[in-house]
Amino acid sequence: MRYHIVDTFADGRYAGNPAAVVAVDSFPDEASMQEAAHRIGLPTTAYVVPAGPGEYGVRWFTPYKEINLCGHATIASARHLFEAAGDLGSDTLRFVSDNGVLYAERVGDLIAIDLPAATLMPAPPPQGLLDALGVDAVGCAVSSDDVLVEVASAEAVAQVRPDFAALARLPFRGHIVTAPGPSGVDFVSRTFFPSLGVDEDQVCVTAHCKLTPFWARRLNRQALVALQLSQRGGRLEVEHRGDRVRVLGAAVRRGGARDLALALR
Repeated sequence: MRYHIVDTFADGRYAGNPAAVVAVDSFPDEASMQEAAHRIGLPTTAYVVPAGPGEYGVRWFTPYKEINLCGHATIASARHLFEAAGDLGSDTLRFVSDNGVLYAERVGDLIAIDLPAATLMPAPPPQGLLDALGVDAVGCAVSSDDVLVEVASAEAVAQVRPDFAALARLPFRGHIVTAPGPSGVDFVSRTFFPSLGVDEDQVCVTAHCKLTPFWARRLNRQALVALQLSQRGGRLEVEHRGDRVRVLGAAVRRGGARDLALALR
């Protein structure tokens, strides 16, 4: 198997979030895809299969399990496919998954992705959450799979040192910590997914399906600039479009194809 590494939301200042892209004629069996993702060892490996002109089937795997949506690995896939296939006669690709359809678009040097906006409901912090994160909350909200905790400042976000074992025991896919941003940035965040085998995601697009409507309502603006304050860091441009969220970011291929010594069954 050959795979490509793409650093998403990476530029001269931010190293972004890496993903592996594996282009295949048909999906291998699930065990083989999971084993390959584990061997590659990046936050997410995306498998893409041609389904028609400008259209691909897609599945996403962390090193430990398959997930139903990964925005940054879809952006990585779009960057790889645009460059590998050359001019497809269109600046838009369609990715079809079991969780719905995503669209990726070339916008100058950036890749934009369109995703469903998530619904957040204000709620008291679930028992044990704040202790596991080690934070004092300004507010809290939950979605169907993630929990969002607002803290007082960007500095407080940067200083979070979670107890990952405790977080993994809580009934959520992910844990988002956010605060207003410094000058020139609307909001900042960090995201933690220990139950998926990813203690901290370097830049999480799907979390911004929650963060974007949350901050758009707060700031009364639809187009926002966000920073993820992880070790590698990343800068995102986001736009709230009613029931959809548009996320734009840089994506840079890291060298050429790499071989993986794994026989696909």
